[in-house]
Amino acid sequence: MILAKVHTTPLQRIEFRLLMSIRFACLMAVAKGHITPMDCPRVKARTAALEQHLSQYRPSLVFVQSYQNTAGELGHSLALRYNAASKRIMIWRNTPLELASKVTQLRGTV
Repeated sequence: MILAKVHTTPLQRIEFRLLMSIRFACLMAVAKGHITPMDCPRVKARTAALEQHLSQYRPSLVFVQSYQNTAGELGHSLALRYNAASKRIMIWRNTPLELASKVTQLRGTV
């Protein structure tokens, strides 16, 4: 859905806009030092907006194929899953924690 170049319906355009806003909020959360993007209040607010949209309107076929009950790519290192039964969205980083965070080993003198 994110990488699709042609959005043929108004519903797909709305979903694309909401997904892109979530993606950029996740990137900013990671840049601010959040280990998981769902810890950031901005990401929570934007996922709530998408959840509200999906509760009011039926998701497009492209959204269902990409994200409903399966993990879909939201970016190079982000994944999104929409659970249709609970109507909840989950976002996580799909990179190893060692590579994602800036960890420096401290050498102590004894």
